[in-house]
Amino acid sequence: PCPFGPRCRFLHDVCAYLAAKPADLGQRCVLFDTFGRCPYGVTCRFGQAHLGDGHQNLVNAALAQQWEGKLLVRNSLSKDLQQQLRKRRFTFQKAEEFLRGLRAGGALKAEALQDSPRAEGALKAEALQDSPGAGGAPKAEALQDSPGAGGAPSIPTLGPLTDEDVTKLRPCEKKKLDIQGKLYLAPLTTCGNLPFRRICKRFGADVTCGEMAVCTNLLQGQSSEWALLKRHHSEDIFGVQLEGAFPDTMTKCAELLNRTIDVDFVDINVGCPIDLVYKKGGGCALMTRSNKFEQIVRGMNSVLDVPVTVKIRTGVQEKVNVAHKIIPRIREWGASMVTVRGH
Repeated sequence: PCPFGPRCRFLHDVCAYLAAKPADLGQRCVLFDTFGRCPYGVTCRFGQAHLGDGHQNLVNAALAQQWEGKLLVRNSLSKDLQQQLRKRRFTFQKAEEFLRGLRAGGALKAEALQDSPRAEGALKAEALQDSPGAGGAPKAEALQDSPGAGGAPSIPTLGPLTDEDVTKLRPCEKKKLDIQGKLYLAPLTTCGNLPFRRICKRFGADVTCGEMAVCTNLLQGQSSEWALLKRHHSEDIFGVQLEGAFPDTMTKCAELLNRTIDVDFVDINVGCPIDLVYKKGGGCALMTRSNKFEQIVRGMNSVLDVPVTVKIRTGVQEKVNVAHKIIPRIREWGASMVTVRGH
């Protein structure tokens, strides 16, 4: 029985519904032919292809078994995760650690030592930070562990140490992204959605990237923004592009994606000229805010297990090119690849 009784606006008689339903658009249902079942049942506009006696929805068991357990589209936003984000119950451990060090003033120097390929003493510096007998060595880590450092609680030293406690992922140990000689479909806002990328994959695209997603909307659990992160199973090399203006939101968003979705790289949008983005300090405005730009790249690189890439413009002002000056610095900050929008 319907709990709404006579106030219900919907039909409960299948025969009456089908009599009022418009005629089918064809005799074949592509979902039934492909997957062995159609989830739309009697509401499908090609329903005659899979409706049997008594208007029962038919299932091709042999074909459906082939797709059982396979995820056609990944990176969807679950209800549990959405509730955690909306109620601010999601914990950002790595991001908070980086931001505490950033506020303490020593994080950038420590990260520079760890990320620089020319720093021969990077591991020694880290060992000195962890050593209780190092006189003047403790910097970011020591400030974070100290009870008097901005009220941060001290970390207990009793109990066994795990690899997660003492081992940090070095740049040389990150997941490698080999795209040499491959065709890269650039991220296209309002155009490069999942169906478009599937078509491009059939025409020969090797690497695909999702549309620009605003990090603050992702952190709020907006379903429309999370839809930009969806990945089809045919996209073997796939990345997402993030837009933001501040290191706290960008670093937290990077950690969130690192723990919840499956991607091969994360791209930072530093090329968007839209006023709505530029006036907030994001997009190509980051090219003129080098300190924030550096903090964003370093922060995201510290929490991600996949490479960080950056897209920039040749410059912000007309006929004033600065890309050639900023690219070497982006490399030092930890980015694995820089793409330049040539206008």
